[in-house]
Amino acid sequence: MRHYLKSLIITSIAFYSAFILVPTISLGIDQKNIFIVIAGLLATSLVVRPIFSLILLPFNFLTFGLLSLALNASAIFVFLKFLPGFMIAPYDFPGAKISGFIIPEATLNRLETIIVVAVIITIIQKILHIIFE
Repeated sequence: MRHYLKSLIITSIAFYSAFILVPTISLGIDQKNIFIVIAGLLATSLVVRPIFSLILLPFNFLTFGLLSLALNASAIFVFLKFLPGFMIAPYDFPGAKISGFIIPEATLNRLETIIVVAVIITIIQKILHIIFE
């Protein structure tokens, strides 16, 4: 039970972080959409990822775990297709300067924005799983 609760909290934090960092994510008018998205990401994390990780074990080792990124991106595409009101629009990244490290501004189309959201969710999930294990 603790494992499921921990995974729920980690998935919620990861999606919330992506929602804050990429302002073009829209959940629509219906309040249920946020719970559906988090439940879908949680199901992907708890059910689909272990199955695919076992089946595609050599590929997962060779790509250093990029299978999680592909599964999160595919889950987001499914949400965009079947969840009314959930939308990710193109994003104009204004650039950033963090401790002397400069990230240039960029204009991301819809596909690139979806991939960035999946990357953010995957990285935060991996980091939080490492911290809380």
